[in-house]
Amino acid sequence: MNTRDKIIKTTIDLLLEKGFHGTRINEVLKRSKISKGSLYYYFPEGKEQLCKECLKLFTIKLSLEYKKLFTNAANLEDGLYRIITYTKHKIEQSEYATGSLLINVSQEIDSDNKEIQKLCKELFELIITTIESFFFQYNIQTWKQSARSFVLKLNGAIILSKACKTSVFLNDLIEEYSA
Repeated sequence: MNTRDKIIKTTIDLLLEKGFHGTRINEVLKRSKISKGSLYYYFPEGKEQLCKECLKLFTIKLSLEYKKLFTNAANLEDGLYRIITYTKHKIEQSEYATGSLLINVSQEIDSDNKEIQKLCKELFELIITTIESFFFQYNIQTWKQSARSFVLKLNGAIILSKACKTSVFLNDLIEEYSA
């Protein structure tokens, strides 16, 4: 893994664990075992630039993972089930320490940080568009509304699962979309 990738991976882990405000550059340096000069070589604008790169990479990978899960699905319900169980597995694997990088950062960013706010909006739109394509593929008449409703429920279940340290909300969603 090259230095830039190591910085991004470490920062993603910290952002998932501690959020935007809880993630400190010094901790990124310490965990990734790199110098401050190396970090600023790749990310001269500092923490905000690094956070934006992490958000983009993480969300694009998530969108691609959703597409892969759907490609192997037998039908719409199976695809949604796969997305929910994938999410549940990730949250349980972290022992409820992480959730969604996009959710974590977007909830913390205040109105002064317009660039990250704008990026979060664009990345949420990417996820919504990805899910919309699945509903459209299966000729669901209300594909846009149905996809937005699914994303809303999934994100709510992620937030509640992390906050309450239980999978019950994701299990409820699995049950709803398996019926």
